[in-house]
Amino acid sequence: MKTKFSELLKVKKRKVDEMENRLLELQNQKNRFLLQIEEIDDDISSHKSPKIGDFSKITLSYAKLSILSNQKKLKKQELLNLQEQIIEQKKLYKEANIDFEKIKYLDDLEVEKVLQQMKIQESKDMDEIANILFSNKKRMVSLL
Repeated sequence: MKTKFSELLKVKKRKVDEMENRLLELQNQKNRFLLQIEEIDDDISSHKSPKIGDFSKITLSYAKLSILSNQKKLKKQELLNLQEQIIEQKKLYKEANIDFEKIKYLDDLEVEKVLQQMKIQESKDMDEIANILFSNKKRMVSLL
């Protein structure tokens, strides 16, 4: 049933859905970062430093570990930033959902009010029909 709040309700619902989708995107991105950090950890733990060999091999091995460590730090920092974005998005989602629920409540009240008015009008119409039928029956009896 369409009310004066129906269009506003659609807009609020769309906004809530967009916020929810954005939150899901951020959480998926967080999971990707966690997997990337785990892969870097695996690379670090599986890395074997040469025990013997020339200096260039040792330097290269150390450089690889340093790069992996820097990548891990960078991913962790990006993860922290992402978690802050997730927290902010959750707040925005909560606010949007509260606004939606308020409008939905008002819409439900309006629908209930309209249904009540329709019920009252139907009752009046039924009474009127009953009166007409009663008066017609009375006339028919008086004519006989």
